[in-house]
Amino acid sequence: MHTATEPDGSTDSLLLEGLLQLAVEGRTDAREFQRIGEEVHSRLLAAYAEGASNP
Repeated sequence: MHTATEPDGSTDSLLLEGLLQLAVEGRTDAREFQRIGEEVHSRLLAAYAEGASNP
């Protein structure tokens, strides 16, 4: 169940699509690539931390 503070799946998909598109274009040194990568990383950490605390 999603709450108001949880990102929905479409937002996650858009972030990953943007990251992939920048990688395909070879723009991995762009600030946008770094920003999106950091956001994806923080969401993964939050998701796995949440899952670890709820067995």
